[in-house]
Amino acid sequence: MTKLFSFLARRVERGGAAVAAITGGGGKTTLLYGLGRELAKRRRVLLTATTKIFSPTPDECENVFIGDARSCAAFLAATPRPSLTAAGALRDEKNKLHGYSPHELEMLLAGGAADFVAAECDGSRGRSLKYYGDHEPPVPQGCSFVLAVAGVDALGKKADEESVFCAEAFRALHGLEEGAAITEREYLKYLRCEENGPLKNAPRAAKKILILNKWDEADEEGRGRLAGVIPALLESYDAVLCASERENILYGYTER
Repeated sequence: MTKLFSFLARRVERGGAAVAAITGGGGKTTLLYGLGRELAKRRRVLLTATTKIFSPTPDECENVFIGDARSCAAFLAATPRPSLTAAGALRDEKNKLHGYSPHELEMLLAGGAADFVAAECDGSRGRSLKYYGDHEPPVPQGCSFVLAVAGVDALGKKADEESVFCAEAFRALHGLEEGAAITEREYLKYLRCEENGPLKNAPRAAKKILILNKWDEADEEGRGRLAGVIPALLESYDAVLCASERENILYGYTER
């Protein structure tokens, strides 16, 4: 059985030092910390956000730094390799770390403070899909990877707030009535959309990897329907992973 996070870590490490932007629906924070732990077996890794993330538990990351980007750079430079640090400019009363701007993340990498930076670039309140507003997501334009997350459990479900963050705008985009279900057509269109889907603001030069999360929760029919759209997804993504982040299992992998 293939471990998702170790597989993904080996893939993103091929390009050397890099920034990875994590976008999409629920599962981004699990991906952030799971990937970070694997990368930190060999590298000095910084985990943060361009928005806000919950501060990690000790099991997720013991080393937490609070301070501005320049102070963070000095802190990281004094941290021995390999290591894992979660950082933010401040931690609020809800135990959320407020991260750094895309420019600051690129500065931290370029200055050699970190060997690898992974950043969560938006929030979706755990919903399987996320419709992006005009100001979202703040993705570093110098990032080497965009890791997009989408829950397969949304397929066949109603396009409501249970499954989609900003469901009303999502329905308007796809011409769906309230109470209508999300079919393969809407699912595919959403995942490939560069205006309101997880590819929004993704740099053209970045490698784009889609994680179809909660694969273990789909029945045989659902998996078959999803497998049928993967060839079309590869027109927009460099690779598609069928996985369970919660169980750290990679069920399938397809690339161009």
